[in-house]
Amino acid sequence: MSDSVALEKGDVIFVSDVHLGGFSPEINSEIEDRLILLVDEAIEKSCRVIVVGDLFDYWMEYRGIWPEYGNRVLEHFEKLNKQQPTLFITGNHDNWTGPRLVRAGFELESETKTITLGNQKVMLAHGDGLSDTEFGFPRPLFHRLLRNPYFVKIFQTILPPLAGISVMRSFSRASRKRDSVEKLQRETTQIDNWAMRMLKSGRADVMICGHHHKPVFNKSNEGLYINLGNFCHDSTLAVYTRNGFELVKWQADTRQFLTYTR
Repeated sequence: MSDSVALEKGDVIFVSDVHLGGFSPEINSEIEDRLILLVDEAIEKSCRVIVVGDLFDYWMEYRGIWPEYGNRVLEHFEKLNKQQPTLFITGNHDNWTGPRLVRAGFELESETKTITLGNQKVMLAHGDGLSDTEFGFPRPLFHRLLRNPYFVKIFQTILPPLAGISVMRSFSRASRKRDSVEKLQRETTQIDNWAMRMLKSGRADVMICGHHHKPVFNKSNEGLYINLGNFCHDSTLAVYTRNGFELVKWQADTRQFLTYTR
């Protein structure tokens, strides 16, 4: 039986790859309920939440329009963000942000962010690559195109909001279906190897990523590497408490954080 990790005021919850909106209405509703209970738990315990990419399966907002499925979740995040803003490292599925997320109180970051917890440098990155060549982890060409401000401007000029959101929804779902086993394995290896290089270089004491959906908790002489896995299917995430970092599974029905069995 897994042990339960108790959270207290000031502890931190790290979550990624929720992909809200990427599934059938029934599955989306179940994921949304689990996420809202997690946010409510953070509110109740006065914990900080950090999203490490792909909170949404597709997110685009322009001309005052955004995907409707975000409304209920954003209402709960707004309550949490009044206590302490949620750091949101956007991923390859939700980097077209806008005023709605800012109004909800998120601290948005499209690249990487290094924070300090205790006396440890913690580097956060979604895992789909970075634009800064200094990190030696370039984004794939197509991802760079999607994040290019000129491309975004042209896209939003040509297509009205509802049509643009519909196109992004279709593209997002199709891209996940096209991912081969070989591609997923290649991305897993690339992210894990890059994270370990960052630890060895001394840039960070702890690396936290997402993107490839496979939970990792690798503690070595170089430091600690955590991949959060995915919240959408497995409810895996990480927490930071007075006892350090833990990879856990969110048990929404009992509102418990259970130590993830590796």
